[in-house]
Parts: sequence; C-alpha cells; structure tokens
Amino acid sequence: MKFIVAFLFLTMTFSQTVFAGDLCKKWLSSSPLLSEEPQDTAMAANDPDCYAWRLFVALNWPAATSQCIADTTRRLGDSGPTVWESWRSKFETYLDKAEPPKPWNEACTSAIAKVLAPSSQTLASLDQKSQPRVIGGSGLPRFLPPAREVSTARDEEVRLNKDTYEFIRSNKLYDLGEQEKLAQQGVKTLVFPLNAKEVKSHWAEIEESDKPRYHWATANGKLFGLVAISIITRDLPRWFWATWEHADNEKRWPDKYFKSRKDPGAFRGWVVSSIDSISCPSDELDCGKIPAGFGLQGTKWENYRLRGTQTDWVDHRGAPTILVNSKIEGAFDQRSSCISCHALAVKGASGGPMPLDIAPLGVDELGLLKGYVGPVPAQLFEGDRYLGLDFVWSLRCARRKGESGTMGGCKQP
Repeated sequence: MKFIVAFLFLTMTFSQTVFAGDLCKKWLSSSPLLSEEPQDTAMAANDPDCYAWRLFVALNWPAATSQCIADTTRRLGDSGPTVWESWRSKFETYLDKAEPPKPWNEACTSAIAKVLAPSSQTLASLDQKSQPRVIGGSGLPRFLPPAREVSTARDEEVRLNKDTYEFIRSNKLYDLGEQEKLAQQGVKTLVFPLNAKEVKSHWAEIEESDKPRYHWATANGKLFGLVAISIITRDLPRWFWATWEHADNEKRWPDKYFKSRKDPGAFRGWVVSSIDSISCPSDELDCGKIPAGFGLQGTKWENYRLRGTQTDWVDHRGAPTILVNSKIEGAFDQRSSCISCHALAVKGASGGPMPLDIAPLGVDELGLLKGYVGPVPAQLFEGDRYLGLDFVWSLRCARRKGESGTMGGCKQP
C-alpha cells in the first residue's frame, strides 16, 4: 500500500513538471503578438530560452518614430532603429556633475528629433578619443566601441529601458553621493522593478556585401554590423540573462577586419558551445538554428544565434553556470558568468564607484582573465560596508554632484 501511494505521488509530481518548451508551445499556440514586449517571470524561470527569443524579437522590432516603443505597423527586419536603440544610453543617464537626466517622455522625444535631423554640431561635439560614432544607417546616435578590439566596460554600448531609467532617475542614483548615503544608512541592496531591462551591444566593421545579413549602421564613412547583443531583465532575483551573436562569429574573424591583437582572446571564435533548447533538439543544443514561429525566417535576424541564458549561480546539480559572448567576454570566455560578474556591482560608503576589482583572480598562462563562475566569495564583502547595486554595472557611471570627469571607467563623450 505504501508503495502504491509513493508511486502515485511520484507520478503526480512528475506529471506536473514543466519541460523545456512546454510553456513556449502553449504561448505560440495562442497566436501571440510578436512585437509585444514580454514580462513573464514564469517563463523566465521555467522556459528561459523561449523567453529569450521573445525578448529578442520584441526588442529588435522597428521602433515607432513618435514613441520609444514598437511600431506595430511595421515588420520584423524592416530598416531603421529598433526598440532597444530608442532607449536611453548610459551616457544620457549619468550626466556630468550628476545633473538630473530628462524625464523619459522628454528624453524619448529628444532622441527622435536627433534621428530625424542629426546636426553637424552633434558630430563635432563628440570626444573622438573615446571612439564615439554617430550612426546614420539605423538612425540613432550611438556610442560604439573601437571596431578592432573587444568591447570594454569603458566603451561598450549599454541602453536602459523606461523602468530602469526612471528608477535611477527618481531615486537620484545618477549621483554617487546618493548611492553613498544609502550605503551609510546600512541599506543592503537596491531592488529594481520587475520590468527593468538593459541591453548591451557590440558592433564591428563589415563589408557592403554583408549588409543583407546584418543589422547595420554607418558612421564616419564606415559600415558597421551588430555582432553581439545581450538582454537582461529583472524578472528574477538575480535577473534574467540572455546573449546572442551573429553566426559569422563562430569562427575567428579574418585579419582584414581585426588586425589588433592587444587582447589574446580577441575574436578567436566560439570556444564555449551554444545552448538553445528552443531552436535545437535535446541531443544537439548547439545546432546553430533559429526557432520556428517567431518570424525570424527571411529577415536579417535569422543570422543571429542564441548563445545561452542564465537564471542562477548554479544549475540543478550544483555546478556553476557559464554564459558567454565571445565578443563581449572574449578575454575570459571559458570562465564567464554574467551573474557572478555583476554581483560585484556594489558601492561603498565612500570612495570610488568601483570598490571591488572586476577580475581579482588575475590572468592565466595565456594572459586571459580568470573571471568568476558560481557565487562570489563572501569574504569580498567585508561587513556591511557595501550597497548592492542589484547587478546593474551601469550605476558605476554615476558622477559626484558638481564634479566633472571620468567615473568608474565610464568615459563620457
């Protein structure tokens, strides 16, 4: 009798288990509006690869010219700026002398004005030393990393959605002094709203013949293609992380594009295999395909591959999880954990905006950063001196009230 009861219990538990793709199939069967920006915590936790692709499609949808949202009259893959490209960049959020950034609606209107009429004065005002480039092809002003080097914290492109931007603005977190006040008061961590999102991207020079296969833009007479993009959302306590690369990245890029070898890990191709349970069969998760039903086929976006998602420090067996993008984390791609790295985003009660070293473990015999995987060692956080920045590295760009200059490695144009 006990055996029968135990068997029935196990059968019921097993039948209630959510398998990869179950929530996705249910969602796809509902004939969803693909351009609708998702906020689905259940799917983020239980069907993360499907949720990643939902985000990818919605945020890469062409943006409306009057608002920083999707233009539902247009189709995925149409020319022009995408939804995430209409969001605020970190440079427009953390201003010199900790000046308050504009309210979202005003900032959005300003961005659209720049798109429709970029001025020569805007071009002339950019600090060329930090490699900013104003993009004409996709329409929006953008600050790009050097074309022949791996993206760095100083020059990567990071964009914040409305919820992230307004949380920072309303709590005055763009002011380093305000962050320090919270740390002095013993506040342990910030908590962003569930719909908070950020996008990190990386661009590189491409040839004219490559344009149909890339989301592209032009700057200073050069043609650039989007080669890497990461999307993070606050759906989960340690955020939800997903990253994509262009299919061309799988092999080392030819030297005609990347002649600089300052970083031994730069553009050496994919070392860590992709994991995509929605696009691929369970016995070949790195099949290099795209999912059906998302409207990607026949568009430039069919050339981008999900490299993986991350929802926690470790997997269900307790092994540290790894998530890597070879263009963004090329220097430590075999030891890359988005959650572990971003857990170092803290602010002390005084001092600079980056009290913890992002790579305290040094480098290996190849000169590559060792990086972090798994939970960050607790001894790094001495006592209660630090305010946790809720995994949001862009907050290190905050300025001190009335002071100018570079803060936290975020060089501003």
